[in-house]
Amino acid sequence: MSQDKALNMKLVSQNTLEGFGGVGEGMGMQVAKDGRRIMWLAHEGAPKIFSGVDVTDIKNPKVIVQTELPHDHVRSNSLEVTGDIMAVAYQCWKAADDRTPGFNEKPAGVELFDISDPENFKSISFFDCSGPFSMGVHQLWFADGEYVHFAGGAPDFEPINPKDSQFYRCIDVRNPSKPEEVGRWWYPGTRKGDTEAPPARHPNAIGA
Repeated sequence: MSQDKALNMKLVSQNTLEGFGGVGEGMGMQVAKDGRRIMWLAHEGAPKIFSGVDVTDIKNPKVIVQTELPHDHVRSNSLEVTGDIMAVAYQCWKAADDRTPGFNEKPAGVELFDISDPENFKSISFFDCSGPFSMGVHQLWFADGEYVHFAGGAPDFEPINPKDSQFYRCIDVRNPSKPEEVGRWWYPGTRKGDTEAPPARHPNAIGA
């Protein structure tokens, strides 16, 4: 950033994330048990899931963790950290536009990780949102350590318009090894079987 475009801010340091700097919408900060400050970053797309960066010394950030996606049809551009638990979203690219009967791209859902030992993180559980009309999860929010709120699909949700495959869902993660859905909401008229008429679509909206 050129300093003539900044107001009361200056660049302290930079890290290229081992050459994989395409960061998505997710960033979480953790204070590890040994006092280190770890910044967790979600990647916008393949081949990486997330990176962990030690920013204890803000002038010398260091990558300590970097993970690989299972294939290039999925991304994990959203994550949130609460305490020593991190929630990560998985969204596939094809499902919403693929009308092949029984099509089901995976992984598509929310994975919970134990990051209490950042370099040796462990998967706790995976909440599966895959299905013939589901892309998985695009964005999630996890702030209280008890519930994960997200925009995603479901195996039992068939949208009238394939672009409406993602809607609001909430899962209880107070027992992180067994996440359970406790709430969902979608715009009336967007799901097959709704009694309401489909909503009008804006003709100039991106992705309408």
